[in-house]
Amino acid sequence: MKLQLARELFLFGLKIMKDILSLMEFKMGKSSDDYKYYKKQVMDAFYNGMKELFQKLENDKLITRCSCGAKLRQGYQKCPDCSGCGYKNV
Repeated sequence: MKLQLARELFLFGLKIMKDILSLMEFKMGKSSDDYKYYKKQVMDAFYNGMKELFQKLENDKLITRCSCGAKLRQGYQKCPDCSGCGYKNV
């Protein structure tokens, strides 16, 4: 199977986002208002950045929408082509 660019970028970004949130959860506590605000900001930055990047890659015809119908903000899915990001190689 060849490298699926969007899937790899998505999974790499998810890991980084989860690591950041785990550190902040440890520091602030999962139920604190500060953590909830920080989590929303980190998730918005990640997903908005990924959406922008994927749109650029799609415009350059490097990736296309995946037939599984996954949406980026729904997180990880078991699709072998996109893993939930909603894009795959052309």
